[in-house]
Amino acid sequence: MTRYGADPATSPLLPSVVRVVHGWSEDPALAARRLDGLPRTATAPELTRLEADYRRLRYGLGSLGPGALLDDPARDDAAPDAHALAVAALMSFDRSGYLREAGVARLADAPESFPIPFLLPRLNDPVEEVRSVAQRAVATRVGSEHVELLVRLLPLLDGLRERRRARHLLSVVEDLLQHAGVEAMWRGARPGDAVLRACCLRWLARADPVAAVTAAFATRDPALWQWAARTATSARMTPAELDVPLPHLERGSSPHIRLRALRARVRQPHGEAHLRRAMLDRDARVRYHARAALYARGHTDLAPQVYRDALRAPTASDGLVIGALGGLADLGSARDVPRVLDFVTHSTARVRAEAWRTLDILDPRALDRRVAELAGDPSGKARRHLPSRHATTRGD
Repeated sequence: MTRYGADPATSPLLPSVVRVVHGWSEDPALAARRLDGLPRTATAPELTRLEADYRRLRYGLGSLGPGALLDDPARDDAAPDAHALAVAALMSFDRSGYLREAGVARLADAPESFPIPFLLPRLNDPVEEVRSVAQRAVATRVGSEHVELLVRLLPLLDGLRERRRARHLLSVVEDLLQHAGVEAMWRGARPGDAVLRACCLRWLARADPVAAVTAAFATRDPALWQWAARTATSARMTPAELDVPLPHLERGSSPHIRLRALRARVRQPHGEAHLRRAMLDRDARVRYHARAALYARGHTDLAPQVYRDALRAPTASDGLVIGALGGLADLGSARDVPRVLDFVTHSTARVRAEAWRTLDILDPRALDRRVAELAGDPSGKARRHLPSRHATTRGD
């Protein structure tokens, strides 16, 4: 038998479910009791993975028949009523449409909210009888008393949004959450479950994109930053709204995000000051697009003077110095070599590295005269700019 759990992509609940299936014929009551706690504590992504993995099993509860699974007074080997809902939940995952229908029917009759995570996926069930039972059951449960649960199930709802069969009823659920679930979604967007937080912020962005992307930028999640960058620079944002998230993008560590922010600034008539700052970006692509945008606005005399002025500033940050040195590497000339030499002994290794790179571009002979100094630099970031013509000089 396959050892489930070794593959990280496999549901962590699957081994427990497999034990339940194998132990059913020996003691149905014990198997049902073991099953009962599993779906009650699972998150929406865990249930989605469990359904997919359970469907791939070569065996399941289907071979036992509905009568042996749900409480049946005529049978001694049926599951007790106390745990029948958990059994019905697992039946709703089965490959057999008849078994799914029996499980969904039992879930639909339950007065509690436990069945909702198992009824929602069945809104897209290929079997019409299963789908109809699930639709009626979900329709009776779409109310404000279930908002908190529905918010926790947003990862599951996101997976159903593009499903044609489930579209009508899901629109009702979405309307409920947009009107009565905003506070619950903000609670779900707090640190904790990363998947749920991302889903909540995406839903919140429909009504308040500025607040949602600002909250995303406050996290350390790279995927959320990428989503927030796309949302903040989309056409749905007004110019006034853009001014709030763009500084977050411009301070980002990713050059792709900074370039996205720059392109948004280009579309703003009042973004010239930001374009000038972007000319000193650490990334060559960002610098190039900033210069091109300013050139298109008639500023044809800025570079490379902007870079020379930045290197003269006594309080320039390391980031600005790196950007200015890179700018001179792009557009400078041999007469800028004295300015560049001032930084080959800088205390910051990244600044020294950029200075040596720029020196080799502007005047290779000047670097040749100082190759011993570069080879003795304590930082590998600087020494990696030893040109190949001096490969024999590399000691490490």
